[in-house]
Amino acid sequence: MSFGWIFNFFVLFAFSIDGIDLSVLKQGHPYVLPKNHPIHASLDALFLQSRAILNLKTLKKAGFQASKPRKFTKLIIAKHPSFPGYLFKLYLDAQRHYKDLPEYYYWAARIEGAQLIRKCIKEHHWQEHFKVPHKWIYVLPKAPKKFKSYPIKHTILVEEDMTLFSDKENKALWKSDFVNAEILDRVFTILKATGLYDGAKPDNMPFSIDGKIAFVDTQTFGRKDVRYEKLTPHLSEQNQAYWKALTR
Repeated sequence: MSFGWIFNFFVLFAFSIDGIDLSVLKQGHPYVLPKNHPIHASLDALFLQSRAILNLKTLKKAGFQASKPRKFTKLIIAKHPSFPGYLFKLYLDAQRHYKDLPEYYYWAARIEGAQLIRKCIKEHHWQEHFKVPHKWIYVLPKAPKKFKSYPIKHTILVEEDMTLFSDKENKALWKSDFVNAEILDRVFTILKATGLYDGAKPDNMPFSIDGKIAFVDTQTFGRKDVRYEKLTPHLSEQNQAYWKALTR
């Protein structure tokens, strides 16, 4: 997949961002959380109180319950009791830019990947069995003060909470007979059609409590080298044989 168009889009207003003028991002771009969205005003109120994403301490003080930074990307996933039904993906000011690219570059990629997967599910009429969260870029409401030499972050990603089973329960479901040949056929079709590189993992396509499989990691898509083999050890012995034959 090429992220070139996304990068070029944001380069157009890079100088505005350096000057802390984020008006371009606020003017109705389809990836940006609309001002009339139910949680937009409340998010503004929260982030106007403090520089919540300065570091883990300020994030916790603002009421967020956050995960540890992911091993490779250092991405932080957080929830807030004031926003049930949503979760937030973010980078702190105290963190370096991942691969020297601004955070909104990755938010845009995640949104486009989710749209591609949603389109595939809809085209096959598989909404009964699969889903993908809607995602938006939320622009922080005020120009932050500069703290030391931290690379200021200007946005976070807002997405729908898919109400997932726990990691332990999810792995048990993938290993069980609940997963059959029909489900594996459809999973393979979606992964292949979208080129979802790292999608074939229980963590990245977990079961929701409504029984649907949710595609939650949508950043890297359009690839021909999808890592199908990552799912194999998480399946039952019978399903492992079927999955290997299907993806060979």
